Amino acid sequence: MAGGLVVSDLAVHFPTERGVVRAVDGISFDVERGTRLGFVGESGSGKTTTALAIMRMIKAPGRIVAGSIRLDDADLVQMSDAEVRAIRLRRIAYIPQGAMNSLNPVLPIGRQIADGVIDHLGPQRDADLKALVAESLDRVGLAPTVAAMFPHELSGGMKQRVCIAIGIVLKPDVIVADEPTSALDVITQRRVMDTLGRVQEAIGASLILIGHDMGLMAQFVDELVVMKDGRIVERGAIRGVFQAPEHAYTKMLISSVPDITEGRSFLGTIPTPAEPKPATGAAPSPLVAFRNVSKVYGRDFFGRGGVHALRPLSFELDAGRSAIVSVVGQSGSGKTTLANILLGITRPTTGDVRFEGKSVAGLRGTAALAFRRGVQAIFQDPYGAFNPFYKVDHTLALPLRRFGIATSRRDIYVCMEHACDAVGLDPHLILGRYTHELSGGQRQRLQVARALMLNPKLIVADEPVSMVDASLRATILKSLYDLKARHGISIAYITHDLATAYHVSDYVIVLHHGHVAEAGTPRDVIGNPQHPYTQLLIDSIPWPDPDRHWGSRQSVEDDQRRLEEIAASHQTIVRSRIPGFDLDTAA
Repeated sequence: MAGGLVVSDLAVHFPTERGVVRAVDGISFDVERGTRLGFVGESGSGKTTTALAIMRMIKAPGRIVAGSIRLDDADLVQMSDAEVRAIRLRRIAYIPQGAMNSLNPVLPIGRQIADGVIDHLGPQRDADLKALVAESLDRVGLAPTVAAMFPHELSGGMKQRVCIAIGIVLKPDVIVADEPTSALDVITQRRVMDTLGRVQEAIGASLILIGHDMGLMAQFVDELVVMKDGRIVERGAIRGVFQAPEHAYTKMLISSVPDITEGRSFLGTIPTPAEPKPATGAAPSPLVAFRNVSKVYGRDFFGRGGVHALRPLSFELDAGRSAIVSVVGQSGSGKTTLANILLGITRPTTGDVRFEGKSVAGLRGTAALAFRRGVQAIFQDPYGAFNPFYKVDHTLALPLRRFGIATSRRDIYVCMEHACDAVGLDPHLILGRYTHELSGGQRQRLQVARALMLNPKLIVADEPVSMVDASLRATILKSLYDLKARHGISIAYITHDLATAYHVSDYVIVLHHGHVAEAGTPRDVIGNPQHPYTQLLIDSIPWPDPDRHWGSRQSVEDDQRRLEEIAASHQTIVRSRIPGFDLDTAA
């Protein structure tokens, strides 16, 4: 087929000390020019390995041991490295999973797009290069001025669109997109996927979409491939797979997608929360208190101007009654700023943060160490959260020794095994490996395991499941919920995933440009939103129903118009309150 890709009996093996890992075990598929094929499966199913094999980017000691990857009459498996390099980007392009880690931080965007052009077409006139860069940026909806900007000056959605621009600059025959929106909020996700779809149609390329979001697959691809343990267990037209799935694994993936109806929780059976301990004597200090806390970036010497990342906010979280408080909103809404202030990483511009009655800014010595153990973080980016020179067992042992939780080698190993088991990781496969040898989902679960080991009083979880597939998402969130219910640990759950927030939260705060737009119980805020911004967030969720309209060019334009209207208002709607958490909207 002209411009199509045919994969036959592909096998990729990784030799390890414990034997050979068959990451891809004899799979076959094809994708015709102009069509979209989706790959789904849990972490370790072989999705990303398949994508990297197509690009001939498998790193040693892994290797392709059998099969063929044919693009027209050429077999990529039999090509030399130089021959493969010549067709990458020009005939087949790769859009990576983590845009924030894929762009060179010291080169402007235009230079990064132009590098691929020069590598394949040779030296070009400056005017021609600028025209190609501008055309590529325009195709993904970015202004020509972005060419002069650096990655750190762009939002997450803009970085992802730049990665698309790099991939399509030479109009390839095949585009391989590996989880291109896994860390993006739903509004930005809809914009990026609209961009990717329009570009793919404009250049007539085939598209292979790797992902774990069943809702996104239902809304975007023509055919779906389901992988498990390196093998294809089901393939079919998207509507047929969702309406009449045949394999039990496919049914499990579809059923594990959370929704916001009154149906059974996707977390399954969850424990009954422990009753709060009766107060004795004087009322205890709140576990955490924000008092008129705000953060402004970029002010001048006289304190003027700047960007309000978080507008004045006051709340108290009781020590005697644990709660999961979700903070939701788009990228740039102030969620991560709030999380970093809670962790003591970022100092507020105004106001005071108190932990168990003590100002976090003034903690020193043993008090600071107790705060570090008592407030643990789960960061958004699993790639940057670990030292790449340490093996997993060393990474997990460090905090155990640092806080005196375990000292003997045996006790440390038992703690590490229990932590891995709690988040669905096999300690016999994980311990002893380097973090770069793990998938994104495995690294994210490892972060959760590291936090859980210390039995903290508060966990600040910043997008802890943004890069994890649906079934593992339930495992991780149920682990967090268990900590709250059984051990009285409170959790600040920072997320753009309203569906998971609906199921795990006691209280939800919706942030927009650092301002509280809506707050209340999940049933009120997410189940029946009143603020136009919350309504827009829910409208943008891709549902696992191919017949339900989700995204179009008109939808994206309507999103932008609605956001502009919302930005002009600073309305706050408090729907309800709960015992143990007091939000003061008068601040």
